Amino acid sequence: MFDATHYEVRQKLGIRTRYNVYEGDSDAPILTAKKKKLKLKEDFRFTTPDGEEAFRVRADSVLDIAAAYDIVDSRTGERVGSLQREVASFFKHEYTLVDANGTRVAVLREDNHLMAALRRLVTTLIPFSYDIVAPDGTSLGSVDEQFSFRDRYTIDLTGDLDPRLAVVGTVVVDAIEGN
Repeated sequence: MFDATHYEVRQKLGIRTRYNVYEGDSDAPILTAKKKKLKLKEDFRFTTPDGEEAFRVRADSVLDIAAAYDIVDSRTGERVGSLQREVASFFKHEYTLVDANGTRVAVLREDNHLMAALRRLVTTLIPFSYDIVAPDGTSLGSVDEQFSFRDRYTIDLTGDLDPRLAVVGTVVVDAIEGN
C-alpha cells in the first residue's frame, strides 16, 4: 500500500461523507474513509478493505479556519504528519503539508485565483485543481478533479513526498471544504 505515484479518490453517495481510495490502476480500493458527523472537532477514519483502521485524522481545534489536521497511522500510533489550512486561503484554498517531525514539506495549492473565484461565486461545477509544491517551489505533483456528480480526484506524485500525506490530505481537504 502506498507504493505508487498515481492514486484516485472517489466520493461515495450517501448520508455520510464517504470516500474510496484506489492505488495505481486497481479496481479495488486500498482505503475507505468516512467523516464522523456531529463532532465539534473534525474526525476522519480510514479503514482497509477488511475493516481494519489504518489512519485517523483529527482536527486540533474546533475553529475550522485555524485548524491543523493530524494524520496518525492507527496500526503503529505514529504521526504521519499534518495538514494545516493557511489563514489567507479563503478565496483560494491552500494547505501546508507537514511531516512527522513538524517540517513543512509541501503546499497543496488551488490552481489560480480566477478559477477559484469562479468556483465560489459562479458555479461549483468547475472541477477543482491543486498543485503540490515543495517549499523551494519545485513541483511534487498535482490533484485534479474530474467532472462528475460526485467528487472524483486523481493524484499524481512526481517528487519526493510521502504519498500517505498527499492522499489522506486530499480527502480531508475535499471533506472540510465541501467541494
